[in-house]
Amino acid sequence: MNDRLDETVVRACRDGDKAAYAELVKRHYRHVFALCLGVLGNVHDAEDVAQEAMLKGMLNIQKLSKGEQFEAWILQIAKNLCIDFIRRRKRVKPLASEQVMQPRQLTKENHDLEQAVRRLPQELRLPLVMYYFDKKNAKSIAEELHISHSGACQRIRTARKELHKFLTERGQDE
Repeated sequence: MNDRLDETVVRACRDGDKAAYAELVKRHYRHVFALCLGVLGNVHDAEDVAQEAMLKGMLNIQKLSKGEQFEAWILQIAKNLCIDFIRRRKRVKPLASEQVMQPRQLTKENHDLEQAVRRLPQELRLPLVMYYFDKKNAKSIAEELHISHSGACQRIRTARKELHKFLTERGQDE
């Protein structure tokens, strides 16, 4: 996305233009949703958290110091909300009816990848999503997750190997 355009639109938002924020949502919602889906592994939860992130961004747009950094800022909000969601979910045991997945209209490749990412344990899924969707390097992932640099690299590498294993295993079953 064009950071200069984001800066102009953020300035308009700060001046009270509600339509300007709608433009930011249009530009960045897909990326926010993709991040949430990667972290949470569930379309419905990802939609809820992505919408909550966009709303929180609108309510706190005055706190954004540099408008050209809107995308990184909104993705950070989304990631933090995902982590909060996971923490809350761990405290509450899910009902059996909530564990049943609803069929969706996805391409086979997307469906297989989504299923494989969902199978990853949280300690591998989060660094992988941060690396590919947030476009963060291993050093910043390590800092955010309070792990060593080599630990972040190892988790990303292990997550990729696990994804490969899940995806090739699925191909052999067919």
